[in-house]
Amino acid sequence: MFIILKQTGYSHRSNFLFTAVLAFFMVLSSSLARAAVEDAIDRPAEVSRLGPYSVLLSAARAGESIIAVGERGFILLSDDNAKTWKQLPSPVSSTLTGVAFSNEKVGYAIGHGGTVLGTKDGGKNWALLVNGLTLVEALLTDALLKKDEEAAETARFLLDDGPDKPFLDLLLLSSEHIVVVGAYGLAFESKDAGKTWHSWMSRIDNPFGLHLYSIRKQGNRVLIAGEQGFVALSNDNGDSFETIETPYEGSFFTAQLPDANQIVLAGLRGNTLVSEDNGANWKQLINPIPATITASLIDSDGQLLFANQAGLLLRLKNSTLIPVNQKPLPPLTSILEKSDGDVLALSINGAMSLDSGSSK
Repeated sequence: MFIILKQTGYSHRSNFLFTAVLAFFMVLSSSLARAAVEDAIDRPAEVSRLGPYSVLLSAARAGESIIAVGERGFILLSDDNAKTWKQLPSPVSSTLTGVAFSNEKVGYAIGHGGTVLGTKDGGKNWALLVNGLTLVEALLTDALLKKDEEAAETARFLLDDGPDKPFLDLLLLSSEHIVVVGAYGLAFESKDAGKTWHSWMSRIDNPFGLHLYSIRKQGNRVLIAGEQGFVALSNDNGDSFETIETPYEGSFFTAQLPDANQIVLAGLRGNTLVSEDNGANWKQLINPIPATITASLIDSDGQLLFANQAGLLLRLKNSTLIPVNQKPLPPLTSILEKSDGDVLALSINGAMSLDSGSSK
């Protein structure tokens, strides 16, 4: 595989257990930990009956099927609307953090170790497209050829620190056009289904390498949200980004673009912000549950739903987040609207289906 990178500068969920797991994988730097990560990205996932009850971090619909991914490289498939699950072969045993499909056949998954996986048969079979080590080595080679010492210094730092940096979210612009973002400001795209990769980092003013947790697109706008209140907005399909100031300096773990001018951010301690004018002004939404919001979605009715570490599904009504389930679940990590309108909630203890709380 030949990987092309364009780089001119380096511009960077759930109770204690979940937070600790995420933080652990983000900051590993010892030689022992690096060896473990390298082993995990080279070793296929083990078959386990515990897969459906493990930490699951993302799910996507692939036609009539649902694919969920999580710790240990687990990839699960359900053909009965999440009533039962079957583990699928995975080429890695490192944690997978995200999955998305562009159609019923073509999909991609991302995870720790800078891994990107691809499938062309609805998720039944997956191939490793790239990992962090390959990406960073190519970044260094490209920088040296261009005699870009700043980019080379960044690449050397990432290479010395190990290939453990996780990708945390992905955006599919087509069946072959993928954008991935992650820890330490990592941001890359591929326009040929993962064969070659280009860096987005020089487009994003992120000098401290803050973690990038969420990427969304609506029309020509691309929004990236992350650590310490970092928000960047593009109005030209990701060609350039403007840093957006918000009144909150805590991390945003999820974001949405409900309409042409609206931005919704949510994250640490339940803080949820909305802007009706592309980030010029912000309003704090009322959230009676001060637990970190880990995920969000816009349902088929155009309504906003959120999930938090307190195990609650929340629906936005009249500027207030209202709990949908009265009995808390295990800490939630991700949510997906199912074909029947209910919500698939992923947690540190696997997947479960919830009534969406819709008034229809």
